[in-house]
Amino acid sequence: MRILRVAGDLYPAFVGGIAIHADELSKMQAQSGNDVTVCTSIWKDEPEEEYREGYRIMRFKGIKLFRNSISPRLFFYLMRERRAYDVIHAHSHLYFSTVLSAIVRKIGSSPLVVTDHGLISQTAPMWLQRLYIPTIARWVYNTADGVICYTGVEKKQLIDLGVRPEKISVIHNGVNTGHFLPSPNIQKKKQILWIGKYVPGKGVEFLLHGFKTFSEKYPDYTLMMIGRGPLKDYYFKLIKELEIEDKIALKDFAENRDLPEIYQQSCVFVLPSLEEGVPRTILEAMSCGVPVACTKLPQLVNIVTGCGLLFNIGDSGALANALITLISESSMAQTMGRAGREKAVSYYSWADTVEITTRLFNTLVEEERLEVPRKYGEQPSSQARG
Repeated sequence: MRILRVAGDLYPAFVGGIAIHADELSKMQAQSGNDVTVCTSIWKDEPEEEYREGYRIMRFKGIKLFRNSISPRLFFYLMRERRAYDVIHAHSHLYFSTVLSAIVRKIGSSPLVVTDHGLISQTAPMWLQRLYIPTIARWVYNTADGVICYTGVEKKQLIDLGVRPEKISVIHNGVNTGHFLPSPNIQKKKQILWIGKYVPGKGVEFLLHGFKTFSEKYPDYTLMMIGRGPLKDYYFKLIKELEIEDKIALKDFAENRDLPEIYQQSCVFVLPSLEEGVPRTILEAMSCGVPVACTKLPQLVNIVTGCGLLFNIGDSGALANALITLISESSMAQTMGRAGREKAVSYYSWADTVEITTRLFNTLVEEERLEVPRKYGEQPSSQARG
């Protein structure tokens, strides 16, 4: 099968859930014998074309707006190649590139699949999203032949938006449980871990205020923060204002191969986000046997329950209490860590995610092959490929 993946961001040029998801999915589908090309953005000095780990990358320059690249050249490429691939897979309705994919599908292209990585943007202003989501985003989803979301909660959100239920497939996000492993031999540090982007939707301000409260009770603990983003300087100033510079370890980037050890060294992984889909970081922490402290986002409640503690969105005091509880009650934290590992292995295998996604592609491709001849009054070919 020839797969064209359209993703606004791609790892490692950009570090984030969608970027890593697109990279890992492309690698594994290529390893399974599929011909995979990824169209993505140029953010710095990346080459326009390269082959990496079995798949091809095409990059396009564009105008940057709200961490979104607007590229007319991508549209012309999609128009030219719209029938050259068996399926087009676009990531997130929030990217301009996904809107272009939907326009091309409306004109006439191979089947389009769109993966929902969370309905609400963490960067765009809310007034803009109130205009965009019920109109353009809804149209994008209903133009697609298939829509992938991670949980039943997200499926209901899409249905409430007006997306036709028969288009929606719930395919869990996953984690490579063979790479993200617990390690009883690694010495734990007195360290709380956060990984993410410095954008408004990640709730970093509440994390810093909550950690300050936590550190008053546990002054020997450090908060390790790994990430980049437009608000990093603002949060660095806040760290100074809170007088916790000596308790914060900042790191711009960590290679995926190095992340398991960082998780293993940490006592708790914390996610204070105001909006999310199903972040890979939660699943990575669970797979490494690390208990999590996480905001009570509806789609994360069933995932985190039994594997960590949930607290109300934007409540720095509740965040601090969750950290205090997990550090002070070590036996409970260890039990939650083991439960997280078991849940990750049983329900969130990345290999299963890739297999089910590829199966959906094959189904849509086969349906398209049967449908096209009917439009012209022909009999479908009995030799259609699977």
